[in-house]
Amino acid sequence: MTTGNSHQQTDNRPPDARQTEAEAREWFMLRAERSLSASEQSDYDTWMQQVHNRSAYQRLEQIDRSLAALAAGEEGARLRQPGGIDGVMEKLRGVFGNLAGPVSGVAFACTLMLAVGTVYLAPWQSEPGPQAYASELAQQRTLTLEDGSLVTLGGDSAIETAFSGERRQVKLLRGQAFFEVSKDTERPFFVKVAGAEIRVVGTRFDVHAGSPQNAAIKVTVEEGIVDVSSTGPARTGSTPAAKVRLLAGQQISVSEQQLSRVSRVDATQVASWRQGKFSYRDAPLSEVVADANRYRKHRIVIGAEELEKLRVTTAFNADQADTLVTMLEQSLPVRVFKEPDGRVVIWPGTVEE
Repeated sequence: MTTGNSHQQTDNRPPDARQTEAEAREWFMLRAERSLSASEQSDYDTWMQQVHNRSAYQRLEQIDRSLAALAAGEEGARLRQPGGIDGVMEKLRGVFGNLAGPVSGVAFACTLMLAVGTVYLAPWQSEPGPQAYASELAQQRTLTLEDGSLVTLGGDSAIETAFSGERRQVKLLRGQAFFEVSKDTERPFFVKVAGAEIRVVGTRFDVHAGSPQNAAIKVTVEEGIVDVSSTGPARTGSTPAAKVRLLAGQQISVSEQQLSRVSRVDATQVASWRQGKFSYRDAPLSEVVADANRYRKHRIVIGAEELEKLRVTTAFNADQADTLVTMLEQSLPVRVFKEPDGRVVIWPGTVEE
C-alpha cells in the first residue's frame, strides 16, 4: 500500500512533534484497551497538562469520532464487505487531511488499523463509545449529558463519559467539576478520578482532581448522598477504609489511596468557584497555585519543594488570579519573581516587618 509512504515523504515536522504524536498514540491505544493503573493515570494526567500533548491527543479523539461516524454510514458498510477497503481509502485520507493536518505514514497506518479492526473485523457496537469534553483556560463550561445530568467544568478541566444500559460513568481527567445528577435507580452514576471512585444515584456534588504537586482528591456534597471509595493499592502497612458515605455538607479527601476523615463544610458554599469565588482554609500552597493556574494566562510555579505543603488561608476571585501572587507575598514567607515571559516563580523568603 503506497498511501503511508506518500505521507511519510511529506512529513517535514520537527522530531519533537513526531515524538508528541507517538506518545499521544500510545496513550490513546492503552486507554482504549483497558483502565489505567493509579500510577499510569497520574503519568497520563501530568502528560496531558502540556498544551502540545493535549492538542495531539484531542486530534486523535477527533479522528476517532470521525471514523466512528464514517463506519456507521454507507462507507462503513462497504468496509465490512470483502475487498471494500479500497473504496473508502480516499474518504479516510480526507478525514486525516481535515482533522490532523500533515500526518506521518506511521500515524496514518496506526489509526487505519484501528479503524479496520473496529469496523471491518469486529461487529459494530450498538452502544456509543466514550465522549470527551474539555474547558479552556479561565473558562467555565456547563454540559448536559445524555441522561439529563448537568456537569459544570472549571477552567482547564476535562471529562470523559461512557454510558451503557446498566451504568453511567464519567472520568474526571483533570481539573474540577460540579455534578447535578439526574436520578435513575436502575443506572447508578459513577465518577472515576485517579485514586478514587464516587457512586451516586441522584445528587449534587463537587470533585477536585488535585494536581501533580498536590495529589489529594476532594469530594464535597451539596445535596443528596454519595459513596466514595479509594482505588488502587494502599501504602505498605496501612489499611484504608473501603468506602465512606457522604451526606450534604460533608467533604473527604483521597490521597495515596487513603481516605481522610469526613469534615464538615457549609453546604451553601460548595463549589463557589462557579461564581468565580475561591476560598481556602489551611490548604497547601500547591492546591491554591494549581487552581489559580487554571484561570491565568501565565503560570505560577513553586520554585522550592518545601513550599508546596505550606499551609495557606486566603480567598480570591477568578478575575483576581493575576494579583494572587502579590497577596501571597504579603502574607507568607516567600518572594515572588516575574520572568520576562510572564511566568511567576515563588521562592522561599521572609515576611518584611
